[in-house]
Amino acid sequence: MSITQEPRSPQIFFGRDAELAEIIQMIFTGIRSRPARIAILGPGGYGKTTLANAVLTHSQVHEHFRRARYFVACESIFSSGALLVELAKTLGVLDGASDASWSHIDATLNSKDTIICLDNFESPWDQAGDIRYSVEELLSRITAINSVTLLVTMRGTVRPAQTQWTKPPLTPLRTLSQDAAKEIWEEIGDNYDKSAEELIKAVDYVPLAVTLLAHLAQATTPSLLLKEWNQKQTRLIQMGHSHRLSNLESSIQLSIDSGRMAAYPPAKDLLGILSLIPDGIHTKQLERFQEILVNMDLLSSLRVLQQCSLINVIGERYQTHPIIRHFCSHQDLMSLQYKGSLQEFYIDLASSESYKVQAQKHAEMVLEVNNTKAMLFYLLKSNYDNQSKLVNSILTFTLFHASIGDLSDKLISQTIEYLKKSQASKPLLIRCHQTWGKLYYFASSFKQAKDKVQEAEKLCSSISDKNGPLHATLLRDLGELHLLDGALNEAEASYQKALELHIIAKDVVGQGSDYKGLGDTYLRLRKLDEQKLLMKRLWNSQAYQ
Repeated sequence: MSITQEPRSPQIFFGRDAELAEIIQMIFTGIRSRPARIAILGPGGYGKTTLANAVLTHSQVHEHFRRARYFVACESIFSSGALLVELAKTLGVLDGASDASWSHIDATLNSKDTIICLDNFESPWDQAGDIRYSVEELLSRITAINSVTLLVTMRGTVRPAQTQWTKPPLTPLRTLSQDAAKEIWEEIGDNYDKSAEELIKAVDYVPLAVTLLAHLAQATTPSLLLKEWNQKQTRLIQMGHSHRLSNLESSIQLSIDSGRMAAYPPAKDLLGILSLIPDGIHTKQLERFQEILVNMDLLSSLRVLQQCSLINVIGERYQTHPIIRHFCSHQDLMSLQYKGSLQEFYIDLASSESYKVQAQKHAEMVLEVNNTKAMLFYLLKSNYDNQSKLVNSILTFTLFHASIGDLSDKLISQTIEYLKKSQASKPLLIRCHQTWGKLYYFASSFKQAKDKVQEAEKLCSSISDKNGPLHATLLRDLGELHLLDGALNEAEASYQKALELHIIAKDVVGQGSDYKGLGDTYLRLRKLDEQKLLMKRLWNSQAYQ
C-alpha cells in the first residue's frame, strides 16, 4: 500500500469565510443520515481549490474524519477509467502493477467515514456523451456510499447529473471583495498603496491575479507595475481579447517577465517544460529530471518559479496552475535542447513494455502516466521527426494504460486521424486498429472490438504483404471474437486461415494458439471427428514439438 499525504491548509485564505462556514454546516447537518454532496463552482482562478483545502483542513473536519480526508487532482484526467486509477492511487489501493479495482475502492470507502475532494472535476466530466455518462455513473457509485462526504470543484455553473446534490446548493464563487483582495496583497507584501489598489481593481479582484501581482510587487513597486500593466492592457484590447481573460493573461505574462525570471533564464525553460506535463514533477523524480535537463540547476529553477508564484507544490508534485499552464503552452518558452531531451524521455517511457521492465522502471511509468499521455498528445500535433517511433510508442503505452485500468481510446483514435492525414504506411494504421480492438476487448465490448479488428484485417488484405504474421494474428483475433459472439462457422474459417499463415511464417506459438481456437470451435460445433483429426494433426506437427 502507498502512503497518501494529508491535505494541507492554505497559507493565504481571505474573503471566503462565509463560503467556508456554509460548507462546514452543509457537511455536519446530516452527516449521520445524508452525507453532503457539494459542488464548488466558479470561473478559473477564483479560489475553488483553495476553498476545498480549507474545508479539508478545518478543525471540525479534521476531528471527525482524521486521516480519511482525500484530495484527488483531476486536471489531467479525461475518462472514468483514468478517474478510477487516480482515486485508487489516492486511497492507496493501487500499488505498482495492481489493477484499479472498484471492489478495493468500495471496501476502503465503506470502512469508515471519509471525505473526498475531486478537484478540477470538469476535466473528466466535460467530455463527449458516452464519456460524460460513464464519469457521472462512477461519481454516482461513489455518492451511493453512505459513509462518503463528497466535494467537487469545477469550472462553470453546471453540476454533474446522476448525483443528488445537497440542497440548497452552494452558490458559484464570485470575485473577492476589495477588502479581501487588499488583505491578500498585504499578507504577501507590505507596500499596498493607491497603485496597488488600481491594480487589484484592474484584475477584477480575481484571487489568482491578485496573488501573482502581490508577489511581483515584492521586487517591483506597485507604481511601476501599474505602468507596465497599462501597456499590456492596451495591447491586449487591440487584439480583441475579452476583458477578464486579458487581465488574467497579462498578470501571468507579468510574472514571466519579472526581474527574478529575467535574472535566471533557466526558470523560463522549466516553466515551458511544466506547461507540457500536467502532473508536473514529482519529488521522487527530481534526480531523474536533473539528469534529463543537463546544465539546468533544477532546484534553483523551481525555487525561482515558486517565488514568482508560477508554480506550487501540490501534494508531492511541483505543478503550474492550470490557467498558467494553458497560457504558457502557447508561448515559446523552452529551448530546443530541453524540448528534445524531454520528448525522448517520455517516448522511452511510453515504449517500455511493462511486463519486461524492472520494478523501479515500472513504478516510474505509473508515476508519469498522465504526463506521458499528455506528451504523446502534444507530439501528435507537433512535427516530431520519427513517425514510426512515435506511433509504436503510443501502441505500447496504450496497452500499459489499459493494464492499470484505463481503457480510454482518445489517444489511439487521434493517432489514427494523424496517420490518415499524413498518408502513413498501412502497417502502422493496421496496428492502431488492432490495438483499438484490444481496448474494446478488455472492456468486454466485443462487437466494437470485432469491428476494429475487421477494419484492420480489411486493410491488411489490401497490401502486398497480406500473408505475413500480422495478418495471421488479426485472423486469430477475429476467430476469438467470432467465437465469443457465437458465430462459430466464421470462427472456424478465421482460425483456419490464421493457421495457414502461421505455418507459412513458421510461427510455432501462433500455430499453437490457432489449434486451440479451432479445437474450442469444433467442440462447440459438435464436430468431434474434426476435433480428433485436429488433435492428431497437432500431435504430428512441428507446433507440438
